[in-house]
Amino acid sequence: MAEIRGCQFPDDLFYDADLNLWLKPMSEDTWEVGITEFGGALVGDIYMFNPKPMNRDLELDEPFALIEVAKTVLTVKSPFPSILVGANEEIQERPIRINRQPFQSWLVHLKAVDPQTAKNVLLHGSQVGERAIELMDLNRFTSLEEFKKSGGNN
Repeated sequence: MAEIRGCQFPDDLFYDADLNLWLKPMSEDTWEVGITEFGGALVGDIYMFNPKPMNRDLELDEPFALIEVAKTVLTVKSPFPSILVGANEEIQERPIRINRQPFQSWLVHLKAVDPQTAKNVLLHGSQVGERAIELMDLNRFTSLEEFKKSGGNN
């Protein structure tokens, strides 16, 4: 498992290009999706999780859910063309779990339209190091603990 500036990136998971989402293969074409520690730190405490309707077709970068953080509502986007096939009702009821237990708190299940393309656009856990440092530098993210203390205002 890679730990970069206090953020864990388990080797058995995949990640979107911005390292905001983790993805775990459930089958050849279906992925469990959650928010990484890094992604959670960037947005802050999550107060609401509202997925789109089930069986909805999603294009690349099309939102599959809305999350509310502080006084802002953000979209959570699909990293590949997919179909929204499941949502975690428990997280809808207690979204703060996303920040407290990011790798146990999946959001949705996405079925990839083209499984090979989906796998090709994701980073595997062992590949995140260089990208994580690049994104953390861009966000002035020196460590998870310091970033949380400062509220992201480093």
